[in-house]
Amino acid sequence: MKPALLLSLASLACAQDVVSHGAEMFSKTCATPYCHGSNGAGGGAPKLAARGFDEAYITSVTRAGIPGTAMQGYGSVLPRADFNAVVAYVASLNGIAPRPAAVEPAVSLSPDAARGRDLFFDSVRGLERCSTCHQVQGLGIAIAPIANVPASAAAIRIAPTPGVKTAQLGSDRFPALVVSTGGRRTVVYDFTVLPPVMRTVDAKSLALSNNSAWSHSSVVRSYSDRELESILSFLRAALR
Repeated sequence: MKPALLLSLASLACAQDVVSHGAEMFSKTCATPYCHGSNGAGGGAPKLAARGFDEAYITSVTRAGIPGTAMQGYGSVLPRADFNAVVAYVASLNGIAPRPAAVEPAVSLSPDAARGRDLFFDSVRGLERCSTCHQVQGLGIAIAPIANVPASAAAIRIAPTPGVKTAQLGSDRFPALVVSTGGRRTVVYDFTVLPPVMRTVDAKSLALSNNSAWSHSSVVRSYSDRELESILSFLRAALR
């Protein structure tokens, strides 16, 4: 058998494994009678099987949820592998065959970048670690994407955070990152505590302004400049 065919068969088998894992995850979180029911046949929540949903829609709803309903977003709750598996499973319930998994080349890290990776996900550091808000290589929480890798440790500390607003909800005032708007509900991350808390609020009761005093320096203070430089080495290797 030709190597290319062997690789293709292996990739398809891997894709089927992803769907099987998604079925397992779905049964643990979504298949209860008051939710979407066994095999997505419906329960307290609408059925998901044979609805004609496309993969883009399934991904979007699974990631962000549906404001104003009990359907929460799982984009920042599930690890990437579990999230992708659930999407693949729900897609299979709608007649979408699993795609062969793409084989990504392993990223070779220098000793300094490898140290930066360990620091980025450092569990001993508690919640004051980069992975509390950022996801890289499928690990961490995807609250804020890393659009550009800062040039230096100093640049990390003063990194601009234009997406973080000041939210006013009645007498409650807090720094917030908007996740979704539209309709009767607005979804935000409340940056008052770590990890940031996702809140779904009445859009008419929420006021947002651009004068937030929240700064990135407040969440990277546990790192030394040398440690931040190692983290930058990791990000340059992992996100290139």
